[in-house]
Amino acid sequence: MRPARLLLCLASAILLAHAGPLLAQEAQSVALSGVVHSLEEGWMEGVVVTARREGAPFTVSVVSDDQGRYRFPRTHVEPGAYDLSIRAAGYDLGSPGRVAVTATAPVTLDLELLETADLASQLSSREWLMSMPGTIAQKDQLAYQVVSCAYCHTYERIVKSRHTAEAFVPVITRMQTYFGDGTAVSRSGRGRGQRNEHPELAAENPNWGSAPKTELAAYLATVNLSAGGRDWPYELKTLPRPTGRATRVIITQYDLPRPGTVPHDMTIDSTGTPWFPDQSRMFIGKLDPRTGVSTEYPLPPLPTGRVGGVADMQVDLDDNVWFTMTVPERASHFGFPTKFDPDTEEITVVPIPSDGSGRFGDGSAQFLDLAPDGRLWMNSGVDFYRVDPGTMTADLHLNATPPDLPGQSSQGLRHFVYQMVVDSQGVPYGTDFPVSTIVRADPETGEVRYWPTLTPNAVPRRGRMDARDRFWFAEYFGDAIGMFDTRTEEMHEYPMPRKWTTPYTASAPDKDGYVYSPSNMSERLMRLDPASGEVIEYQMPTDFDTKKILHDPSTDRTTLWMANTRNARLVRVEPLD
Repeated sequence: MRPARLLLCLASAILLAHAGPLLAQEAQSVALSGVVHSLEEGWMEGVVVTARREGAPFTVSVVSDDQGRYRFPRTHVEPGAYDLSIRAAGYDLGSPGRVAVTATAPVTLDLELLETADLASQLSSREWLMSMPGTIAQKDQLAYQVVSCAYCHTYERIVKSRHTAEAFVPVITRMQTYFGDGTAVSRSGRGRGQRNEHPELAAENPNWGSAPKTELAAYLATVNLSAGGRDWPYELKTLPRPTGRATRVIITQYDLPRPGTVPHDMTIDSTGTPWFPDQSRMFIGKLDPRTGVSTEYPLPPLPTGRVGGVADMQVDLDDNVWFTMTVPERASHFGFPTKFDPDTEEITVVPIPSDGSGRFGDGSAQFLDLAPDGRLWMNSGVDFYRVDPGTMTADLHLNATPPDLPGQSSQGLRHFVYQMVVDSQGVPYGTDFPVSTIVRADPETGEVRYWPTLTPNAVPRRGRMDARDRFWFAEYFGDAIGMFDTRTEEMHEYPMPRKWTTPYTASAPDKDGYVYSPSNMSERLMRLDPASGEVIEYQMPTDFDTKKILHDPSTDRTTLWMANTRNARLVRVEPLD
């Protein structure tokens, strides 16, 4: 045995000896545990260890602590044969992680990690961006796009390509032919690409978002393999692994039955049952978290050639499931509010009037929120609609276009509310991201007011209203979480630890006041402590992108639910402290 390996084995033996009392205490609560180690680092903190039971449609992940120890609680791991895998940039699992978990005594399996020979296949988009050469302006142009490359896939596809600058332009145009909200692909092959209904329009657009295609293509050709060879002429860099409290988490990922599902949103009912849609197919589904089994329900089909599905979802006060659904009557991917009764499985569509007068806008909706009186609010851009479930009619339309902003009316900025939420008084607010404001529309008077974000061009995206009428939202270009107190009209801002985090949404605070936000660039979930400004980052086990974070109402313990848009899974995250 090599000296280094002998020392490591002795160290592990010492650790286990000292852990004896702890193991005795945990005999009834821990099903599987072990130590993660490598020759390079010894005991390894912050390694994500994932277990999948043979035949199960879900995985459970934990993270090793500062002594390299991982623990799977018996509440999450039932008896059976399990395969273990790991996530730790720079390392691979040295030997097969196959183990049998029993119903009685805890099982121990130590994991030895080896330095990887393929670091490039392990990097997140954020790690690629920090590794790439180029100016801040060039990297900003790549990362800060409303529908960026990372919206559908990681940067790995870009940097492993061999396209020249000239060849990249038609590739970028081809990417524009896909329906962004209905396209998502992962390293595991889950997800799906979905073409738009009018792909020919992409060729007429000289830009990718705000970037000229030729300019972006020229930069991308400097960071890929177009110069020849198998390696990149720059050092590949990695983010630090989680430490301390960031290792105290359990993450369960549930495979949806169709690996090509693109669940842009989800909701959860009062019993803790998650419901999910597909943004580009006509069905909805529900998940049983105890078994991991999903049940799907078909929706009225679209005419041949139409592309669409279900956008946002929301349960009402009676646990009926509401969603916005593409309909033949409207040209938009988004459409009419629709109610699904889980008891009868009856589907009821509520048409939004559109008589050409503009009184009801374009007559389609994307996002939903529930008012305290049981009525539902929804929006498509600056058009806000209210639906009364009692009469099943759209009884109010508000145009939420704010007045011209001082100094900006001449810049040709087009107001567009991405998402709206409702406060305790039934008043809707929205994120107007082209001009970076929070907008309020008074349902009684129709008056529209706005408040700019603290950081200009922060691009407020999505979020939630809390019980104290504070609107928490993600600043996509601002790399921060914003909070607008609707009662005091005060704006606050909490920066993320790193540039190019691009947080997409924000949760309402949990019972301890923590707010959560995702980064599809770093494939991490951030937890903000607004009192101190501290942010910890939970490393997700796989590709990760989510648009909405919800609290499970059926438990007092903080339990978060979200749809992993990138790989057709629902995710449950349970912070342990």
